[in-house]
Order: sequence, then C-alpha cells, then structure tokens
Amino acid sequence: MSESSKDTSSGIRVISRAAEILRTLNDQSRGLSLGQIASLVELPRSTVQRIVGALKVEGFVIDGPGESQIRIGPAFFSIAAASLSDFKDPIRPYLEELSGELDETVDLSILSGSSVVFLDQCSSRRKGLVAVSEVGARFPAHSCAPGKCLLAEFEENSLAQLLPPKLDQLTNATITDLEALQVELKKVRSEGIATDRQEHTDGISAVATVITNLPRGTAAISIPMPTQRFKGNEKHYAEALLAAREKINHALGLNR
Repeated sequence: MSESSKDTSSGIRVISRAAEILRTLNDQSRGLSLGQIASLVELPRSTVQRIVGALKVEGFVIDGPGESQIRIGPAFFSIAAASLSDFKDPIRPYLEELSGELDETVDLSILSGSSVVFLDQCSSRRKGLVAVSEVGARFPAHSCAPGKCLLAEFEENSLAQLLPPKLDQLTNATITDLEALQVELKKVRSEGIATDRQEHTDGISAVATVITNLPRGTAAISIPMPTQRFKGNEKHYAEALLAAREKINHALGLNR
C-alpha cells in the first residue's frame, strides 16, 4: 500500500472514530468521562483523548458540567440547527407572534437521543422574571414539557430502548419512574399538550405541543415561564399554544 493510501485509510479511520464518539456523547446529556467514552466505543483511552482533544479545539465537544466530563459542544448543535432551517425558518414568525401575544418566551426544539435540543427561541420582552434557555441547550426529555410531548410520539414499548435505564431526578417533582412516565405520556397523547410543573428547574413551569410531518420529522413548541405566572393560567397558555399549532399546520400544509 502506498503512503498516500495509508494516509487516506488512517484519515477515514479517525473520522469514523470521531463520529462514533460524537454519537455516544449525543445520547448522554450530562456528559461522560474519557474512560467511559473509551469503554463504550471500545477504543484505548489514549486514542479517545487525542480525538476528544481535536474535537474540543473545533467546539464539537466541551468540558462539564461535572469534573472530568465531556459533552457535546455548540459547534455540533449549530450544524444540526442549520440543517433544520428548512422548517425552522417558516415556523419562526408564528413563534414571534405567540411570544408577542403572551409576552412569554417561546421555544422550538427537537428530540436527540433521550434529550431535547433547543433550536430556536423568541424571548419575552417582559421586564422582570422570565424563563430563558440557550439555543443549543440540552434537557433530559423526561424532565421537561417539550421532551414529554416528543416522547409521547413513540409507542410505549419503544421508550424503554430510547430512555436511559435510570431517569435523572433534577427536582423533587421530576418523574423518575418509567411506569409513572408512561401514564403521563398517555395523557399527553390524549390531550395534545404536555406540562412541566417544576420538573426540570425549581420555579419554572412550561407547556408544550408538537408539530409533526415536518420535512425532517417532529418538533416541539413550548412556553416556559415562572411557576407563579403559570399557576391558574394553564388552560389559557395551552389554548394559545394549540391555536398557534393549527396556524402552523395550515400555513405549512401539514396534517396532524
């Protein structure tokens, strides 16, 4: 084999390994240590360390949140978000309209593994306390409203394979039992609305619904806000969200 062929083969192998590491991290919203990554991808720790180092330089992975942990970085999500612009851009005006109508933050997100990734956001102009999360942020799907409505699109027998064996408890209200989550998702399927009552973050509640049959699958629209404004107004926010969904379905020619 010529030197050129060897270099090509080596380059392809490195790309393949980097892709496998990224796929592995994509399913772990809280990150993994180098040792854990090496075990899962079945590569020497030294090899993983070199590849992860190169991915860090490019912003595809970052450190944290825990000590010695690696997780997916903003560059990875910016590329993913750009590839979804064919439905993100047409939906944006309706997010802005809903945000202006309610004077609340409105998010657009998708499911990535067992996590929700936020693709777009219209922030509230309200003065004082508002709920804002970064575009590109990842939340465990079982712990938030957009995650629950996206999970509800799956058959019950598929969830055990999709979700991690142990559901992380982020607050005292987080659902960590799979059977209890299944009951919650059955209600979501029936009503078309998912609710998060301080399950991801203390003091923050949210309501969400899904837009299906998009060119690249399914997305969720959610309205997060301080719980003090959510309590007693759940029906109002849910109705506004469903009305926005109908506008989007009509405008984009989608059938729910």
